[in-house]
Amino acid sequence: MATHCPNPACGYKLKWKDWRQNCPVCGTNVVYYNMEKRLEEEADRVETENAAVQKRMDRMKANLVGSPWAIARLVLLFLPLGALFLPLGRVELHAPFVSEAPVTLQAISIFSALAKLDVGALFALLGDRVFVGAFLWLTVALVLFVLTALACLAGLISAVFAGGPKALLRAVVISVTGAAAILGSGFSFLAFGNRLVKVVSNQLEFQLQWGCFVVAILFLAILAVNIYIKASGGIPVQYKPCFISGFPEEEVQTALAQGLTLDDMRRKLKAGGDEAGGVNGHVAQTN
Repeated sequence: MATHCPNPACGYKLKWKDWRQNCPVCGTNVVYYNMEKRLEEEADRVETENAAVQKRMDRMKANLVGSPWAIARLVLLFLPLGALFLPLGRVELHAPFVSEAPVTLQAISIFSALAKLDVGALFALLGDRVFVGAFLWLTVALVLFVLTALACLAGLISAVFAGGPKALLRAVVISVTGAAAILGSGFSFLAFGNRLVKVVSNQLEFQLQWGCFVVAILFLAILAVNIYIKASGGIPVQYKPCFISGFPEEEVQTALAQGLTLDDMRRKLKAGGDEAGGVNGHVAQTN
Protein backbone atom coordinates (compact mmCIF):
# COMPACT_ATOMS: atom_id res chain seq x y z
CA MET A 1 0.00 0.00 0.00
CA ALA A 2 1.22 3.51 -0.76
CA THR A 3 2.42 5.71 2.08
CA HIS A 4 0.33 8.63 0.82
CA CYS A 5 -2.98 8.88 -0.97
CA PRO A 6 -2.16 8.94 -4.72
CA ASN A 7 -4.83 11.61 -5.31
CA PRO A 8 -2.79 14.85 -5.68
CA ALA A 9 -5.74 16.86 -4.36
CA CYS A 10 -5.65 14.87 -1.12
CA GLY A 11 -2.16 13.59 -0.30
CA TYR A 12 -3.31 12.11 3.02
CA LYS A 13 -0.55 10.16 4.76
CA LEU A 14 -1.80 6.63 5.20
CA LYS A 15 -1.36 4.93 8.57
CA TRP A 16 -1.05 1.30 9.50
CA LYS A 17 -4.70 1.24 10.54
CA ASP A 18 -5.81 2.37 7.06
CA TRP A 19 -5.94 -1.15 5.73
CA ARG A 20 -8.85 -0.64 3.35
CA GLN A 21 -8.04 0.07 -0.28
CA ASN A 22 -9.97 3.38 -0.24
CA CYS A 23 -8.49 6.58 1.24
CA PRO A 24 -10.36 7.38 4.48
CA VAL A 25 -10.31 11.10 3.61
CA CYS A 26 -11.27 11.42 -0.06
CA GLY A 27 -12.40 7.87 -0.83
CA THR A 28 -9.88 7.39 -3.67
CA ASN A 29 -9.11 3.76 -4.47
CA VAL A 30 -5.45 3.65 -3.49
CA VAL A 31 -4.74 0.42 -5.42
CA TYR A 32 -6.40 1.25 -8.73
CA TYR A 33 -6.04 5.02 -8.83
CA ASN A 34 -4.68 6.07 -12.22
CA MET A 35 -3.77 2.43 -12.87
CA GLU A 36 -3.56 2.83 -16.65
CA LYS A 37 -1.07 5.65 -16.32
CA ARG A 38 1.06 3.71 -13.84
CA LEU A 39 1.06 0.63 -16.08
CA GLU A 40 2.15 2.79 -18.98
CA GLU A 41 5.00 4.26 -16.94
CA GLU A 42 6.04 0.79 -15.82
CA ALA A 43 6.04 -0.43 -19.42
CA ASP A 44 8.18 2.58 -20.43
CA ARG A 45 10.63 1.82 -17.65
CA VAL A 46 10.91 -1.85 -18.61
CA GLU A 47 11.37 -1.08 -22.31
CA THR A 48 14.00 1.57 -21.53
CA GLU A 49 15.95 -0.85 -19.36
CA ASN A 50 15.60 -3.59 -21.97
CA ALA A 51 16.97 -1.25 -24.65
CA ALA A 52 20.00 -0.45 -22.50
CA VAL A 53 20.63 -4.14 -21.77
CA GLN A 54 20.24 -5.01 -25.45
CA LYS A 55 22.89 -2.45 -26.41
CA ARG A 56 25.31 -3.94 -23.89
CA MET A 57 24.58 -7.43 -25.23
CA ASP A 58 25.15 -6.26 -28.81
CA ARG A 59 28.50 -4.73 -27.84
CA MET A 60 29.47 -7.89 -25.95
CA LYS A 61 28.61 -10.07 -28.95
CA ALA A 62 30.61 -7.80 -31.26
CA ASN A 63 33.62 -7.92 -28.93
CA LEU A 64 33.55 -11.71 -28.93
CA VAL A 65 32.55 -12.71 -32.47
CA GLY A 66 31.84 -9.46 -34.31
CA SER A 67 34.56 -9.94 -36.92
CA PRO A 68 37.22 -12.49 -37.94
CA TRP A 69 39.78 -10.56 -35.87
CA ALA A 70 37.50 -10.64 -32.82
CA ILE A 71 37.15 -14.42 -33.20
CA ALA A 72 40.93 -14.76 -33.61
CA ARG A 73 41.44 -12.74 -30.43
CA LEU A 74 38.94 -14.91 -28.54
CA VAL A 75 40.72 -18.10 -29.64
CA LEU A 76 44.12 -16.65 -28.73
CA LEU A 77 42.89 -15.73 -25.24
CA PHE A 78 42.37 -19.42 -24.45
CA LEU A 79 45.79 -20.50 -25.70
CA PRO A 80 48.07 -19.12 -22.92
CA LEU A 81 45.99 -20.98 -20.33
CA GLY A 82 46.32 -24.19 -22.34
CA ALA A 83 50.04 -23.58 -22.90
CA LEU A 84 50.60 -23.67 -19.13
CA PHE A 85 50.13 -27.44 -19.45
CA LEU A 86 53.16 -27.66 -21.77
CA PRO A 87 56.60 -28.50 -20.30
CA LEU A 88 57.73 -25.37 -18.46
CA GLY A 89 60.68 -26.69 -16.48
CA ARG A 90 62.64 -29.86 -15.80
CA VAL A 91 64.54 -31.24 -12.82
CA GLU A 92 66.91 -34.15 -13.34
CA LEU A 93 69.17 -36.05 -10.97
CA HIS A 94 72.49 -37.36 -12.29
CA ALA A 95 74.00 -39.86 -9.87
CA PRO A 96 75.48 -43.36 -10.05
CA PHE A 97 73.07 -46.24 -9.54
CA VAL A 98 70.09 -43.81 -9.57
CA SER A 99 67.38 -44.30 -12.14
CA GLU A 100 64.95 -41.58 -11.08
CA ALA A 101 63.00 -40.22 -14.05
CA PRO A 102 63.31 -36.47 -14.71
CA VAL A 103 60.52 -34.34 -13.24
CA THR A 104 58.74 -32.17 -15.81
CA LEU A 105 57.03 -29.08 -14.44
CA GLN A 106 53.74 -27.84 -15.92
CA ALA A 107 50.47 -26.46 -14.59
CA ILE A 108 49.14 -29.69 -13.06
CA SER A 109 52.35 -30.63 -11.25
CA ILE A 110 52.96 -27.05 -10.06
CA PHE A 111 49.45 -26.53 -8.68
CA SER A 112 49.57 -30.00 -7.10
CA ALA A 113 52.79 -29.01 -5.38
CA LEU A 114 51.22 -25.73 -4.25
CA ALA A 115 48.24 -27.62 -2.82
CA LYS A 116 50.58 -29.86 -0.81
CA LEU A 117 52.99 -27.07 0.11
CA ASP A 118 53.97 -26.94 3.78
CA VAL A 119 53.99 -23.19 4.32
CA GLY A 120 55.53 -23.55 7.75
CA ALA A 121 58.43 -25.57 6.38
CA LEU A 122 58.92 -23.05 3.57
CA PHE A 123 59.13 -20.16 6.05
CA ALA A 124 61.56 -22.20 8.12
CA LEU A 125 63.81 -22.66 5.09
CA LEU A 126 63.50 -18.96 4.30
CA GLY A 127 64.74 -18.30 7.80
CA ASP A 128 67.75 -20.59 7.39
CA ARG A 129 70.79 -18.64 6.19
CA VAL A 130 72.01 -21.66 4.20
CA PHE A 131 68.81 -22.16 2.20
CA VAL A 132 67.31 -18.68 2.27
CA GLY A 133 68.80 -17.64 -1.08
CA ALA A 134 67.54 -20.71 -2.93
CA PHE A 135 64.05 -20.85 -1.46
CA LEU A 136 63.52 -17.11 -1.78
CA TRP A 137 63.90 -17.59 -5.54
CA LEU A 138 61.51 -20.55 -5.39
CA THR A 139 58.91 -18.39 -3.63
CA VAL A 140 59.28 -15.71 -6.32
CA ALA A 141 58.91 -18.34 -9.05
CA LEU A 142 55.68 -19.72 -7.54
CA VAL A 143 54.16 -16.28 -6.99
CA LEU A 144 54.93 -15.25 -10.58
CA PHE A 145 53.49 -18.50 -11.92
CA VAL A 146 50.22 -17.88 -10.05
CA LEU A 147 50.25 -14.32 -11.45
CA THR A 148 50.61 -15.80 -14.95
CA ALA A 149 47.56 -18.00 -14.43
CA LEU A 150 45.59 -14.99 -13.14
CA ALA A 151 46.63 -13.00 -16.23
CA CYS A 152 45.26 -15.81 -18.43
CA LEU A 153 41.91 -15.67 -16.63
CA ALA A 154 41.86 -11.86 -16.67
CA GLY A 155 42.40 -11.92 -20.42
CA LEU A 156 39.39 -14.20 -20.92
CA ILE A 157 37.19 -11.99 -18.74
CA SER A 158 38.39 -8.81 -20.47
CA ALA A 159 37.25 -10.16 -23.85
CA VAL A 160 33.68 -9.26 -22.91
CA PHE A 161 34.69 -5.60 -22.38
CA ALA A 162 37.19 -5.39 -25.22
CA GLY A 163 35.31 -2.54 -26.92
CA GLY A 164 35.48 -0.09 -24.01
CA PRO A 165 37.53 3.14 -23.98
CA LYS A 166 40.21 1.57 -21.76
CA ALA A 167 40.22 -1.78 -23.55
CA LEU A 168 43.64 -1.35 -25.17
CA LEU A 169 45.26 -0.19 -21.93
CA ARG A 170 43.73 -3.19 -20.16
CA ALA A 171 45.03 -5.51 -22.90
CA VAL A 172 48.53 -4.02 -22.62
CA VAL A 173 48.60 -4.46 -18.85
CA ILE A 174 47.32 -8.05 -18.95
CA SER A 175 49.49 -9.20 -21.85
CA VAL A 176 52.70 -7.57 -20.62
CA THR A 177 52.07 -8.81 -17.08
CA GLY A 178 51.41 -12.36 -18.30
CA ALA A 179 54.48 -12.49 -20.55
CA ALA A 180 56.78 -10.94 -17.93
CA ALA A 181 55.39 -13.13 -15.14
CA ILE A 182 55.92 -16.45 -16.95
CA LEU A 183 59.46 -15.52 -18.01
CA GLY A 184 60.21 -14.16 -14.55
CA SER A 185 58.88 -17.37 -13.02
CA GLY A 186 61.05 -19.49 -15.32
CA PHE A 187 64.27 -17.60 -14.63
CA SER A 188 63.50 -17.48 -10.90
CA PHE A 189 63.18 -21.26 -11.06
CA LEU A 190 66.62 -21.45 -12.68
CA ALA A 191 68.05 -19.15 -10.00
CA PHE A 192 66.52 -21.42 -7.34
CA GLY A 193 68.13 -24.45 -8.99
CA ASN A 194 71.55 -22.82 -9.25
CA ARG A 195 71.49 -21.84 -5.57
CA LEU A 196 70.22 -25.25 -4.47
CA VAL A 197 72.88 -27.10 -6.49
CA LYS A 198 75.60 -25.17 -4.66
CA VAL A 199 74.11 -26.05 -1.27
CA VAL A 200 72.89 -29.63 -1.77
CA SER A 201 74.45 -31.43 -4.70
CA ASN A 202 75.90 -30.62 -8.10
CA GLN A 203 74.25 -33.77 -9.43
CA LEU A 204 70.94 -31.93 -9.74
CA GLU A 205 70.15 -30.21 -13.04
CA PHE A 206 67.45 -27.57 -13.52
CA GLN A 207 66.34 -26.65 -17.03
CA LEU A 208 63.92 -24.11 -18.45
CA GLN A 209 61.64 -25.72 -21.06
CA TRP A 210 60.13 -24.35 -24.25
CA GLY A 211 56.61 -24.04 -22.80
CA CYS A 212 57.57 -20.86 -20.93
CA PHE A 213 58.49 -19.11 -24.15
CA VAL A 214 55.34 -20.32 -25.91
CA VAL A 215 53.17 -18.81 -23.15
CA ALA A 216 55.03 -15.48 -23.39
CA ILE A 217 54.75 -15.40 -27.19
CA LEU A 218 51.01 -16.09 -27.01
CA PHE A 219 50.50 -13.18 -24.60
CA LEU A 220 52.36 -10.89 -27.00
CA ALA A 221 50.34 -12.25 -29.94
CA ILE A 222 47.13 -11.31 -28.11
CA LEU A 223 48.51 -7.82 -27.56
CA ALA A 224 49.41 -7.51 -31.26
CA VAL A 225 45.86 -8.48 -32.30
CA ASN A 226 44.37 -5.94 -29.87
CA ILE A 227 46.62 -3.20 -31.22
CA TYR A 228 45.65 -4.08 -34.80
CA ILE A 229 41.92 -4.04 -33.96
CA LYS A 230 42.29 -0.64 -32.27
CA ALA A 231 44.34 0.79 -35.15
CA SER A 232 41.79 -0.44 -37.72
CA GLY A 233 38.90 1.35 -36.00
CA GLY A 234 37.63 -1.33 -33.63
CA ILE A 235 34.97 -3.99 -34.07
CA PRO A 236 31.76 -2.78 -35.76
CA VAL A 237 28.66 -3.24 -33.60
CA GLN A 238 25.34 -4.26 -35.14
CA TYR A 239 22.68 -2.92 -32.80
CA LYS A 240 19.32 -4.68 -32.68
CA PRO A 241 16.46 -2.18 -33.16
CA CYS A 242 14.66 -1.44 -29.88
CA PHE A 243 11.45 0.48 -29.33
CA ILE A 244 10.13 2.35 -26.30
CA SER A 245 6.38 2.98 -26.33
CA GLY A 246 6.45 2.43 -30.09
CA PHE A 247 9.23 4.97 -30.75
CA PRO A 248 12.74 3.97 -31.89
CA GLU A 249 15.06 3.97 -28.90
CA GLU A 250 17.49 6.40 -30.58
CA GLU A 251 14.67 8.88 -31.16
CA VAL A 252 13.57 8.61 -27.55
CA GLN A 253 17.09 9.29 -26.30
CA THR A 254 17.34 12.35 -28.55
CA ALA A 255 14.00 13.65 -27.28
CA LEU A 256 14.98 13.08 -23.65
CA ALA A 257 18.23 14.97 -24.22
CA GLN A 258 16.11 17.89 -25.49
CA GLY A 259 14.08 17.90 -22.28
CA LEU A 260 11.03 16.11 -23.69
CA THR A 261 9.31 13.13 -22.10
CA LEU A 262 7.57 10.11 -23.53
CA ASP A 263 4.26 11.72 -22.59
CA ASP A 264 5.23 14.74 -24.71
CA MET A 265 6.09 12.49 -27.62
CA ARG A 266 2.83 10.60 -27.31
CA ARG A 267 0.82 13.83 -27.15
CA LYS A 268 2.54 15.20 -30.24
CA LEU A 269 2.00 11.96 -32.09
CA LYS A 270 -1.67 11.93 -31.10
CA ALA A 271 -2.09 15.56 -32.08
CA GLY A 272 -0.69 14.82 -35.51
CA GLY A 273 1.85 17.65 -35.42
CA ASP A 274 4.82 17.97 -37.72
CA GLU A 275 7.23 16.46 -35.24
CA ALA A 276 4.82 13.59 -34.58
CA GLY A 277 4.55 12.97 -38.32
CA GLY A 278 8.32 12.60 -38.49
CA VAL A 279 8.25 10.17 -35.61
CA ASN A 280 5.43 8.16 -37.12
CA GLY A 281 7.15 8.03 -40.46
CA HIS A 282 10.32 6.88 -38.86
CA VAL A 283 8.50 4.10 -37.04
CA ALA A 284 6.73 2.99 -40.22
CA GLN A 285 9.99 3.04 -42.17
CA THR A 286 11.77 1.01 -39.47
CA ASN A 287 9.00 -1.56 -39.40
